[in-house]
Amino acid sequence: MAFSYLAQPERFFNRTHELAALQRGFTTKSQPGQLLLLYGRRRLGKTFLLQRFFAGAPGETPKPHCYYLADQTTAYAQRRALAEQLLDAFPDPGASADDLAVSWNALLRFVTQQAQGSTEGERVTLILDEFPYLVQQTPELPSILQSWWDREGIHSRLFVVLCGSHLSAMKALGAASAPLFGRFNAGILALAPLGYQEVADFYKDCPEYDVGRTLTMYGVFGGTPRYHALVDTDHPFGEELVNLLLRPGGALENEVSYLLSSEQIREPAPYNAVLGAIALGETQFGGIMNALGMDRGGLSYYLSTLTELGWIRRELPFEEQSERRSLYQVADPFLTFWYRCIRPLASAVSFADPQALFENRIVPQLSAYMGRYVFESICHQWLQKQAESTLGISLLDAGRWWSRDGQIELDVVAKRASGGYLFGECKWSATSLVGMDVYTQLLGKVARHPEARWREGASYVLFSLGGFTPELQVVAAGSSGGLHLVGPESLLPVDRASS
Repeated sequence: MAFSYLAQPERFFNRTHELAALQRGFTTKSQPGQLLLLYGRRRLGKTFLLQRFFAGAPGETPKPHCYYLADQTTAYAQRRALAEQLLDAFPDPGASADDLAVSWNALLRFVTQQAQGSTEGERVTLILDEFPYLVQQTPELPSILQSWWDREGIHSRLFVVLCGSHLSAMKALGAASAPLFGRFNAGILALAPLGYQEVADFYKDCPEYDVGRTLTMYGVFGGTPRYHALVDTDHPFGEELVNLLLRPGGALENEVSYLLSSEQIREPAPYNAVLGAIALGETQFGGIMNALGMDRGGLSYYLSTLTELGWIRRELPFEEQSERRSLYQVADPFLTFWYRCIRPLASAVSFADPQALFENRIVPQLSAYMGRYVFESICHQWLQKQAESTLGISLLDAGRWWSRDGQIELDVVAKRASGGYLFGECKWSATSLVGMDVYTQLLGKVARHPEARWREGASYVLFSLGGFTPELQVVAAGSSGGLHLVGPESLLPVDRASS
């Protein structure tokens, strides 16, 4: 019965939590039918995740499933295409594509019959990818699904996955007012970008990519697995950045335009302008509004949409709630890098050698770019995952803090579960050792913080790509846990294992 339309991926890294969620839904015996909602913005690997789970790794036996990728066509054409997919996956001499395509009820009834006839109670899976395209043509489809699910689906050995990239449309399916509310008993799975440690697996065992270059690849391409999969690690680091981003016809040459046009944004121009302004340093609402000449209402709408897409985030100083103190940041390192380093070269790349442009215009910026826009995020990710196991510190929350006059900035402020606060400084430079001067400056910043309670029993952490001076290491060793040093060997252990 099992015929796979999903190919078996050769390389697959991480997504262990997501695979575990799919495994729970597929194997649970709590209810015969399981319904899962899976969404995430484009390029994050939703289909690749489904490939890995349902088609399996090379050599594994695929699970019985039918995968249908919807496109923007008529309602009948969609039903007809799905009917053909179903009959290919589950051949039935008593059914024809014409018979099944007459209605969604006929299609879903056929799916129920396949589950009821599966051998040894084996679960049957239906995957409807880009589900919002189906709803565009058949707005009543969520109600049809709800009726079928309550009547037949939940009582059958089925696993139904609704998948899509249109975030607002997918989230709406699980809203309290939606027909399918409360039906996603296998869960609602929002696929997020990979963290820097997960991205590092793409470059593991590649001599060209040491810690600094691996982290820089995260700074350039962010947590989007599709981009890292395009990198040929047999080629030099700089050559691959040029090939993908600067050469005419490069795989990512027009990626930002594609992203803006593929999210069902009617007018990409203002979103493009807002992203560019924030990436270039306009982080306050008023500054963005003045730089772009936008009215307050329009800018609020664009910022809200970009936040929902996960492309920007609004940040407040740690443990503060005043909206006036908020800053906007581009959340995706790839977008930050593109707007800061690639877009300014759009004209020059037509008349100059791309490799020379990279060497002369981008390489001199890389260290400053990583230090200002990326390394702090890397350090926060490290704390979230490894503070307890490596430092012996359990954290409740963490963030950044800056004073109203801009004179004091704390890269890391974290609240310890045992009481008190952890303060940190993040230094990117790979060519210099962090010494006592950086530690002294951090102590001075904390001493000037207006909240005296933050200083009681404070501890400190310094992050450095280049390592630490012997003097600072001696001080940390004798600090009884008051000062922690996190260097390159801790940021990316040489023996890190793929998930």
